[in-house]
Amino acid sequence: MKQDEPLKKDTLKEIGQDLTGSIKEEGISMVLENLPEVGNVAAQILGNEKAATVIRMLTGGVLGAVAPALYGITLAYQQRRVERNVANMLNSVQKYQDIIEQRLNMLETEMRQKFIDGPYRDALLDNIVSENQEQKVQYNINGYINLMMLENPNDDVVFTFFNTLAQMNALDIRVLRLYNSTFGADQEHRETYLDVIKEEGIDESQYKFIQEKLYRLGMLYSVNETRRDENLDTISQTLTDLTKQLSSKNPKPVKTPRLNRINRVESYRITPLGRQYLQFIDEPKK
Repeated sequence: MKQDEPLKKDTLKEIGQDLTGSIKEEGISMVLENLPEVGNVAAQILGNEKAATVIRMLTGGVLGAVAPALYGITLAYQQRRVERNVANMLNSVQKYQDIIEQRLNMLETEMRQKFIDGPYRDALLDNIVSENQEQKVQYNINGYINLMMLENPNDDVVFTFFNTLAQMNALDIRVLRLYNSTFGADQEHRETYLDVIKEEGIDESQYKFIQEKLYRLGMLYSVNETRRDENLDTISQTLTDLTKQLSSKNPKPVKTPRLNRINRVESYRITPLGRQYLQFIDEPKK
């Protein structure tokens, strides 16, 4: 499918000027007044002539989208969380502005709009404003930027990514990374589950709970379960062969099936989905 032409500089300039003027609107003004840290970051971006115009567009859209949420905030800690997370988001947007602008200009107009001022930006904000762990704020932003690189991003993929990430915490992701590590020259310095247990202050049963959670989310698969499925297939095939030979005039012996050994202790491996998630939340690269 032919891609649309990137936004022209004159068009970007006009949009940027309109956006800078829109900062006086009631909704955005409320954000700047009630969230001073966010206001300072936003003012720097919106007032920076060198900042890419699509970044100013995105920043203004974020402020406008966050404004209604402030009406429902009644607790101080919620407001501080929103301010911290949105400020971190805007700082990251500015940090990766070249990558964001490049990727957005590779998208068709309709898809680009979904990321700038549409449902994909809203899905990001849904996670950002309610996220308690600062580390995961960056994971959400990384995912938002990396999703732009998908050949054919669609609503199901984008929404599923953010919904699933919302169900995971930083410890879940740390454990998932253990399964994506590769052995090599630095094997002696490779993090193990014992390191995680010690540093996070959890026990074996809590670690097992995290494994089971990642399994339910489709990030890990059970080695024992896979082996059981393979054993069932082998037994089924053997019974089929045996039935055929019993009804044959010249029956031939059927080999005894070789079954996989089932370990007493459950073990897991990372799934393609798990690897993809780790790629999505990794730092965006040009």
